[in-house]
Amino acid sequence: MRIKQIVWTTLCLAAFYQMNGQDCSNPVPICGDIPEPTVLGFAQSLEVSCLNSPYVTVLEFMSNGDVVNTGHVHLEVGGTNCQTDGIDDVIECVIVKPDPQALCDVSSYELVSLCTEAAGSFSVDSDPLLPNTTYLILVGTSHNPSATPCSVSLFLSGPAVSINACCTETILPGASVYLNVVGGNEDLGYTWFPGFGLSTTTGSEVIASPEITTTYAVSGFFGGCQYTDAVTITVGNPLGLPTSFTPNGDMINDYWTIDGLLSYNYADVRIYDRWGQLVHQSIGYTQPWDGRRNGKDVPIGTYYYAIDLNDPQLVNLETITGYISIIR
Repeated sequence: MRIKQIVWTTLCLAAFYQMNGQDCSNPVPICGDIPEPTVLGFAQSLEVSCLNSPYVTVLEFMSNGDVVNTGHVHLEVGGTNCQTDGIDDVIECVIVKPDPQALCDVSSYELVSLCTEAAGSFSVDSDPLLPNTTYLILVGTSHNPSATPCSVSLFLSGPAVSINACCTETILPGASVYLNVVGGNEDLGYTWFPGFGLSTTTGSEVIASPEITTTYAVSGFFGGCQYTDAVTITVGNPLGLPTSFTPNGDMINDYWTIDGLLSYNYADVRIYDRWGQLVHQSIGYTQPWDGRRNGKDVPIGTYYYAIDLNDPQLVNLETITGYISIIR
């Protein structure tokens, strides 16, 4: 009989916390990416900077494992449903770093954001956070939730609570590029999708060799939360390169016009004859080649080009090569 009584009491307490919010001894986990509705309920008397409301909900989140690119979190507080006689009640919010061994020791709380209060929607930005660290969000109000419901919706985002996949690239057909991700729990691993064109679908680093332009998404975990990021690999030559032109002075197809090249201000275009001698070079290609060398027409025949776009966003794009025929 005594055992049954203990079980019943535990279930009642669990139901109470579920209905009225949890305190610092059993905080509500919160993840980013999607808004999460939170019911405000009595937790304990907390006085942290401006937060001195009797009705408080304590939420817990963990920062990611990115030790290189540490950052902050951004908390959107909205969807407020907390009124007294038709007037919105003030909501108070602050983010703190607790003692991980004593979450209820209010005296140990280190404020990592301003303590903010408002009767409507508002946002809170934290200071730069430590990686792999537990933080608490304290949300409170003077509104008595036993009289009428009192709830808000929270959206947590920012570099401290996300994974980071790298990098968006442009490659030539048949080429490969390394993709990597940081921020998640390495022990829980990562999953990449779709799987075609990848050396593997798991791990923090994969080799991508897509045949067509593809967006790869990767998901990872930390702090009990799943996060997703994505990168796009563009496949193909970004230029329209004619294979011939007719510089004969008839004003038709007299220049080797390259579609898309004007977007690359530092593109280096080099043209060689069959013996490997340089016959034309242009940086930026503001003036298309007219089939001449030092003001004189070059002989008809086949020539070979090499183009370096010199764009920092296309660091893995190899030199573009091919041939061009001059016809007169």
